Amino acid sequence: MDESVGPDSRAQKICFESIPPIENETVSSRIERRLATASTPALICCNLKIMDESVGTKFPEGEPSGQWTVEQLVNWSLHQYQQHTVHTAEQHVESLRLQCDNDCDNANSLLEMARDAMAAETTGPTTGKDDKPIDADAENVDPQTAGNATNAANATNADSVKSPTKTNNDAANKSKIEILVTSGPHASAKFLLRPKSDTPCYVGRSKGKKFVKNGISLGKDAEISTTHGKFLVETGLGNLGPTFYFVDVGSTNGTFLEGEQLEPEKLVRLTEGMELRLGSSNLKIMLS
Repeated sequence: MDESVGPDSRAQKICFESIPPIENETVSSRIERRLATASTPALICCNLKIMDESVGTKFPEGEPSGQWTVEQLVNWSLHQYQQHTVHTAEQHVESLRLQCDNDCDNANSLLEMARDAMAAETTGPTTGKDDKPIDADAENVDPQTAGNATNAANATNADSVKSPTKTNNDAANKSKIEILVTSGPHASAKFLLRPKSDTPCYVGRSKGKKFVKNGISLGKDAEISTTHGKFLVETGLGNLGPTFYFVDVGSTNGTFLEGEQLEPEKLVRLTEGMELRLGSSNLKIMLS
């Protein structure tokens, strides 16, 4: 193939200008090497302009061969360069999107913490440490009787502090949910969730702090929303253990249980062995 470059071809001039040939180098390799070094704004703009003018397929299908003309090789190389540029741009956009989601999650967490702090200050006790209700008959109580009653109360409180009940310990140990992903891009992954009455555990595609540390981050499942749902707990009274719930927070593709789509923002009580489908991922619930 003739590798000479005509002075009237802008594409040929761009691809071969100031690029001396290497021994046994093919024409396509020489073009690829020229495009890889086209880092100046003028060359980049010129390359893009040529791309814009080269609408349609102006080269044969398949890999370059000895039957191709220089112009066909240039168009093929520009097409490869354009595809690589688009793919790289898409990766940068996805990276920035994930970073934005992470920053938004952190900002929302700080906002929730600030709101909780303000609510605690608003609804907190308004009386001082020594502000106690006055008993009208307090002056008529015998001091010795009052002292005995105080000592008995203190002894009872001390026993309750030193000897916590086994029931409370068992309830605390059971306040967790084990999640096994049985299908999807995160298959075989396991998560241990410990939701609290005022702190739910979130699940979604986000890689934010609250998803990674105390939730479920399924970033590889493109069908799951950034914030898809959350796990809640209701503390039991007495000997009753905690009750766990799942809530779909309005995800795009929804959450399914036994083939039926869950209603958004509605509590669904979790039971042992049940499976929730989020996107292309199945989540098996284990409470024991």
